[in-house]
Amino acid sequence: MSLEIVQVVQELSNAGGVETVAIELARVFGRNGLSNVVLASAVADNLEQSIRVERVAPWLARIPTRGVLRHLGRAIVVPLFTLAATRALARHPDAVVISHGDSLQGDMLIVHAVNAQSLAEKRAAGTWRWLFNPMHLWVSLRDRFMIGGLRYRAFVAVSERVTAELQRIYHVPASRIHVISNGIDLHRFCRDERAGRAVREEFGIPQHARVLLFVGHEFSRKGLAHAIGALDRLGDDVWLLVVGSDNPAPYRKLAHNAQDRLVFAGARSDMPAIYAAADGFVLPTSYETFSLVCMEAMACAVPVFATPVGGIEDYLHDGINGFRIDMDAEDIAGKIAAAFADPALMQRLRDGARATAQSYGWDRVGQKYIELIREIDRAKRATARPALPLSAQA
Repeated sequence: MSLEIVQVVQELSNAGGVETVAIELARVFGRNGLSNVVLASAVADNLEQSIRVERVAPWLARIPTRGVLRHLGRAIVVPLFTLAATRALARHPDAVVISHGDSLQGDMLIVHAVNAQSLAEKRAAGTWRWLFNPMHLWVSLRDRFMIGGLRYRAFVAVSERVTAELQRIYHVPASRIHVISNGIDLHRFCRDERAGRAVREEFGIPQHARVLLFVGHEFSRKGLAHAIGALDRLGDDVWLLVVGSDNPAPYRKLAHNAQDRLVFAGARSDMPAIYAAADGFVLPTSYETFSLVCMEAMACAVPVFATPVGGIEDYLHDGINGFRIDMDAEDIAGKIAAAFADPALMQRLRDGARATAQSYGWDRVGQKYIELIREIDRAKRATARPALPLSAQA
């Protein structure tokens, strides 16, 4: 019986970190000749035909999960897809099942974030808007069942921080946890100066300006207010380009001295070009587990200025590929201004950022997944193998 791999993810696209990981894993499995299929309800129109997809409850894709009503949409879509996908797994009884949190059973759960820890960070910061998001109740119940109930043979943590959180919050045994960082498509994410100039022209940003880039769909948790505060303190030649689907209205008001240099681009699908337009990437986030966007920026030779939270501290090193920052506008502005004022330092940071990303290519990361998948497959086959008759055992 040949090895079959099934991934379960509600949306298969490049719209977010989880979705991108699912696509990249499907590509790696395909390049290594492994039979694999993805169960999903929403699928990107431009997805290559080489990736096999089995649509589950495709009508759910008509319900919006981004924009103003995203919380309500996800509160409907995610639980219903999870139940439908769990049932659909019966069609693949012998496969090694990889869940991205969207099925109630499987062999491997990729833990992209520990929601309980994220909420603890928000409570500590005095933020309570999350109470109005019905998704948190579902995720809390789901995680207690899936993680706390040890429903999977293996739990993949995308950073050492996630490992600690799984052990502390859900008491997952260390033997069941495997640390595999997220990867990066080094062919797609590389610096294209021409594409970067086109993005600047699109938004009316002068070619000689210094551009800071912020990427994230949750402006509050990702610290956009601190980035805007830093922009107000930087020179007139520094612009801030914000990519993400969150509501920009409250944040426009925060720019007192730099309203003309604050650009909201909304959600974008041409991220390599967006990164190529930037001189620095800023992310004063309160909670992460790896932060794929930081790694994407580094792959495009963009120095990163980010808080050392989650998995970011594993690869962000001061003076090598960027600088660690506090969630404080003065600190952010000071470190960015000092770096921008030193051309030799900026070149070293650009070179260091790209060199760091080289270690996180998907082919290298994917091999770690393949090794774990083969290990799980061997264990499943050994468990399912019927005992030999006594006469045969003699």
